[in-house]
Amino acid sequence: MPMWRTGTSINRCGFTLVELVVVIVVLSLISLLSLPLLANHGEGGERLVIRRLAGTVKQLYNEATLTGDKHLLVFDFERNSVSTFRLRSRLETVERESLGHELHLEPLTLSQVDIEGRGSFRSGQITVQVLPLGWMEQTRVFVKKGNRSEIELDFSPLTGSVTIDDEFKTVR
Repeated sequence: MPMWRTGTSINRCGFTLVELVVVIVVLSLISLLSLPLLANHGEGGERLVIRRLAGTVKQLYNEATLTGDKHLLVFDFERNSVSTFRLRSRLETVERESLGHELHLEPLTLSQVDIEGRGSFRSGQITVQVLPLGWMEQTRVFVKKGNRSEIELDFSPLTGSVTIDDEFKTVR
């Protein structure tokens, strides 16, 4: 039998039965552990959109406070999206500057926006003002999940934080 200098045989080809069984057991354990994560994939997309919306509101609030400019949060029912803008005053005119990409709410559907003092809205474009003094309009947004249950997002006017109220739990 030919031997390497280190003393191991060079005629060894293939895997032993024990090695194959160990690999199969490890792969099956990994698949069993990851299956529940894949089953909740749709719900994860909904959570991601809600967290992005909450983060967008908080970022807009902070930017308005830091820059001293008035900002706008625009909910568009037809496009099922949210956009952010900065209002800049230049030479007696006010320019509306976009602050980024539109946040599309799919797989959720925008169903209602309530603004204290202005009413409830279910269509069109609704604009929420974020003022530079650390205040925004008290706003409550309702989005529908695919199974038609609703999630409520409540925007705090003094902190810019968002309270998320699902039918099962409340998250801040």
